[in-house]
Amino acid sequence: MERRLLTLHAAIHDAIRRMAVRAWTWQLLRGEGQGLVEYSLLLALIVLVVIGIVAVMGNTVSGMWYQRIIERWPAL
Repeated sequence: MERRLLTLHAAIHDAIRRMAVRAWTWQLLRGEGQGLVEYSLLLALIVLVVIGIVAVMGNTVSGMWYQRIIERWPAL
C-alpha cells in the first residue's frame, strides 16, 4: 500500500511539474517576451536607416568639411 502511494505521489508530482513547465513556456513564448522582440526589431531598423544615411551622405558631408578647412587654411 505504501509503495502505491509513493508511485501515485511521484505521478502527481510529475504531472504538476509538466503543467508548470508548459505554463512557463507558454508565458515565455506568448507573453512579455513579445515586447522585447518588437523593440529589438525597431532598434535594428533604426540602425539600418542610420547606416544608410551615413553611407549616402557621408562622402558629401566629409567633402564639404574638407573644402571649408582647405579654403580657410593660411597659404604658406
